[in-house]
Amino acid sequence: MRIPFFLHPRRLSVFPAWFKSLHGKLFLVTALLTSGITVAVAYQINRNSRKEAESRSKNLALETARAVEAEIHARDPEMTDPRKIEEIIGHWAGPDRSIFQIDVFQSLGRQEVALRASSRPEDDPPDYGDGIGTYLTSTGGKPAVEMVPLNTGNNAWKVYYPIANPRPRGGPSIGLVRVYCDLERWEEVWRANLKWTLRLLPSVLIGEFILLWLLLGSLVRDPLKSITSAMRQLEKGDARARAEVQRKDELGQIAQRFNQMATQLERASTEREVLMGEIQGLNTHLQERIDAALVELQIKNKELEQLVERNSLLREELSQQERLAVAGQLTAAFAHEVGTPLNLVHSHLQLLHTQPDLNDRARERLSVIQAQIERVGEIVRKLLGHTRRPRLNQERLEFADLLTDLQRLWAPTLASHQVRLEAHAPTPCTLWVDRKQMEQIFINLVNNAVDAMPDGGLIQLTVQPDEAAPKDAPRWRFALQDEGTGIPADLLTKVFRPMFTTKPEGKGTGLGLPIVREIVRAHGGDVILESREGEGTTVHFTLPGTA
Repeated sequence: MRIPFFLHPRRLSVFPAWFKSLHGKLFLVTALLTSGITVAVAYQINRNSRKEAESRSKNLALETARAVEAEIHARDPEMTDPRKIEEIIGHWAGPDRSIFQIDVFQSLGRQEVALRASSRPEDDPPDYGDGIGTYLTSTGGKPAVEMVPLNTGNNAWKVYYPIANPRPRGGPSIGLVRVYCDLERWEEVWRANLKWTLRLLPSVLIGEFILLWLLLGSLVRDPLKSITSAMRQLEKGDARARAEVQRKDELGQIAQRFNQMATQLERASTEREVLMGEIQGLNTHLQERIDAALVELQIKNKELEQLVERNSLLREELSQQERLAVAGQLTAAFAHEVGTPLNLVHSHLQLLHTQPDLNDRARERLSVIQAQIERVGEIVRKLLGHTRRPRLNQERLEFADLLTDLQRLWAPTLASHQVRLEAHAPTPCTLWVDRKQMEQIFINLVNNAVDAMPDGGLIQLTVQPDEAAPKDAPRWRFALQDEGTGIPADLLTKVFRPMFTTKPEGKGTGLGLPIVREIVRAHGGDVILESREGEGTTVHFTLPGTA
């Protein structure tokens, strides 16, 4: 027996290799994908066709019920003549139509109805049990639609459509229209579409596979054959091997790169001797570059030594700053300790002044001594004022009144430095604070802002209620923003240290911001500083309000 052509062993041996090839993999994946999409589209089309048939039949049943109701209103609004109603439903229903049954019921009150007319023969009366009357009120005057099975094995739409009261003022429904719409004809149309789709689907899939085979053969298989054939020739030593693929896609680029590589390999043999000479010259040049790199490395080592020396100087400077901070704290302690004996000396001087036997010369000298002691005492009190923890004397304070008094104090300073201050605060804004300490807070902050703007500028003070605070303990959020020189990022963590200041020597004591934070914290708040060098500084803090 002769073996068929496509079953020859040599032909069958090709299939495993084809399955492993790129062409075979792409064909199988793309064929499965396109066939799946085609089947899904066909299924969706038939499914939508079925849904559309059901929707149209449903709308037909509703429109028929609505039309019957309209004709009843026009011809027999009181539903007293059954013959007219039979003529109406006979016009819309029939055995050769989709609407095969229409029943009209008249309301008897209390959800009871009576059949007035039916399109079915008298020997086959419809079932209108006691539950039909519930559709008069349960649907709220709207039609009720449901799909029910028939004895024929088909499905049908059943519609209960209330007949509205024709009286001008309306009222309860006077009856019901029941319509049955058989889906048999629509099912036949859908089955015909399904059969046509199933007959056409194999041809479509076969056509897709043929077209896909031809496209992949032209786009993938043939260019790959040309490229692999040229590679084999190049492996055998034929430097003139080239891939004949004139394309602009990725395979064309691969073929072009391969051809360029083959050309370069062909030139490599002739350029080898030239490269050897160049390598010898490069060795000489490389030695010169190594010597230059050694010299540059020595220079870098010297620069590193200088950096180490500068680092040591910076560390020494940091130690000096820390010692200055300790000195400031010692100064505060010293001021506190000196104050007590000064008070005693001042008391004794006052007692000496009361003695009657002192001459004028002695009294004059005692006055000079007392004046100098009072001067020293004032200096001590100032030092203690900077270091003493503030005592709270909280009271109800309107921020508007405080701001008015502060503006009188600020006016000369702001005018002399060409600085404007704008305050934005809601009314009312009532605080529960110590007034004197509030004056100290705002005077310190405004003075810092003025010192940060030597060329003038704008200070903005904004007050807003703290939304996160409880209603029984309200708080106010303050933000004072200037347009000054700002504070470097590496100094932001140090500005609240006592005796630390960024101002020039002789302009600041380094106690302003620590005092501000101490007062705010004593009132249950905290201070946050935001600053960018060259853009300005914003001080955020919170103060208690009154409930």
